[in-house]
Amino acid sequence: MKRILVLTAFALAAFGCSKTEEVKNTAPANAPAANTSTNTAANVSTVKEETFTSGANPRADLISAAQKLQKIPSWSAKLTSETNPEADAEINYIAPDRYHFKKSDGELIIIGNDSYEYQNGKWKKLEGNIGESLKSQIMTGMQTGINNLQNVQIIGKEKLNGKDTTIYSHTTNSSVIKIWILSDSGLQLKNEEEATIDGQFIKQTRSYDYDKKVTIEAPKIN
Repeated sequence: MKRILVLTAFALAAFGCSKTEEVKNTAPANAPAANTSTNTAANVSTVKEETFTSGANPRADLISAAQKLQKIPSWSAKLTSETNPEADAEINYIAPDRYHFKKSDGELIIIGNDSYEYQNGKWKKLEGNIGESLKSQIMTGMQTGINNLQNVQIIGKEKLNGKDTTIYSHTTNSSVIKIWILSDSGLQLKNEEEATIDGQFIKQTRSYDYDKKVTIEAPKIN
């Protein structure tokens, strides 16, 4: 569970699995980031706000879709990996600061400055301000993803789950990513990534659900 915040932060940024690998050796998730508030403020100021253009500006649409994930009231997402099933996860979010992460080896709930971990059949409250650390990671991941966006283009349209989507693609230094964006709202519905990192092929998919009712409350400590 130590890396779950790192994995999730970059999943929220939605710019590519290669970014997750770049930070896999960072500090444990339950350690607060150094100078978190300063780092977060600096990163926020460098991320330009973008507006969904319905395909007129593909690059702006991808950035807008990632930014929207932090603004809407709630959503749920599933991360599945064809090459590493242990990476599979479910992520639930309620704005502005509630998260519930589920993996095969446990769960993590963050509510503001409080965080709770579930392992071995028990919930425990964690020390440190993981919420602030997560915010910092998300903004850093957002800026890194924007900086690494390459070859952004629209490659088609598709009705997915009964909804009209436009399919965008882009590359990073080691990844090829396809993103299905809802034609009406500009929200991303699916994100597929293929990458080769340190000689290892990685393929994973994120699927988003904006209609699911999401509830995140502090657990009872066993």
